[in-house]
Amino acid sequence: MVYDEKNTLLMTPGPVLFHPRVYQAMSRVAFHHRTPEYRKTFGECVSMMKKVMQTEKDVFIFAGSGTSAMDAAIVNCVSPEDKVLNLIGGKFGERWAEITETFGAKSIRLEVEWGRAIKAEMVSNAIDNEPDIKFVTMCHNETSTAVLNPAPEIAQITTEKGKLLIVDGITSVGGDYVYPDRWGIDILVTGSQKCLGCPPGLGMIMVGPKAWEEINGREKIPSYYLKLSSYKKAFEKSLDTPNTPAVSLVYGLHEALTMILEEGCENRVKRHRLMAEAVRSGMKALGLQLLAEKGYESNTMTALKYPGGVDDSAFRKGMQKHGVLVAGGQSQLKGKIFRVAHMNIIAEREVLLVLAMTGLVLRECGLKCESGAGVSAAQEIFLKNL
Repeated sequence: MVYDEKNTLLMTPGPVLFHPRVYQAMSRVAFHHRTPEYRKTFGECVSMMKKVMQTEKDVFIFAGSGTSAMDAAIVNCVSPEDKVLNLIGGKFGERWAEITETFGAKSIRLEVEWGRAIKAEMVSNAIDNEPDIKFVTMCHNETSTAVLNPAPEIAQITTEKGKLLIVDGITSVGGDYVYPDRWGIDILVTGSQKCLGCPPGLGMIMVGPKAWEEINGREKIPSYYLKLSSYKKAFEKSLDTPNTPAVSLVYGLHEALTMILEEGCENRVKRHRLMAEAVRSGMKALGLQLLAEKGYESNTMTALKYPGGVDDSAFRKGMQKHGVLVAGGQSQLKGKIFRVAHMNIIAEREVLLVLAMTGLVLRECGLKCESGAGVSAAQEIFLKNL
């Protein structure tokens, strides 16, 4: 066997393909975390994370996946009597509702068909119907459907109506435009293993002043590990975390963030958008249809509908046999779509390779298509833009 887990190309929406510099950074001897040496590294991480998240507000890093940061957002801010408008267009918008209900708050679900975007007027109408809604949660870039929801427009509505906006930016921060301070996002969460290009295991959360008012006004936070005031106190006192951090992952994150800032946030977004355009153009040339609503396509990943006669398991196994791992659909989309990520260090080489393999495997699955059309279409995009 030529391809195995050691040399398979990850085109999945997390974990993503990591740069060797990140692995090398993680191989450093793990220093004790209550020392000036480690605190310097951690403090630099938080400072760089603020730059990547485009914020001047508080940012904290947890040992836990992006979902730990989602948990922290709800458990710290939302009281059992609060009404929360959960915007749902996929698996991860749905997760906000599940977390809301887990902590005993009232979830009001605004749901759209998976693959469609949630529009600002829908949010406005929902709040008008339930004016005592206090919080609104949304997934900016819905990982399960590859839909980019209009966060700036939705944030404008929540700001005008005096609601706190909590946003999952797990597959947009570090790969697309996200401006929480400018847009009016009160809490923004992300995770290490997506656009940031670090292995799984770290969650990050940005907390704005209106969110702090809610947090500080509560009598009790029903969490020990994710209590944000403890993180704030520890960091302000000595650049520390209240609990043991994931030292080696922090080393990796430090290097990953360094690389992002070396490239430049604007250049990085432009590259992600170019790769997205090339993937979409190439897949369409192969005769595949995008799941995402036109005009709301993600710039960090693409979801494709299977044409008639192509089996999900056969296709993805075929791709893996040829050394490329893509993701399947989740929940109600299982077996109906496959997802290709183009985030972190994915560029022309990887895009052309995945399009070539997609054409080959579609032919192997019995679909009549011009297997090289995807590569040709993407090349035209690159030739026009690079």
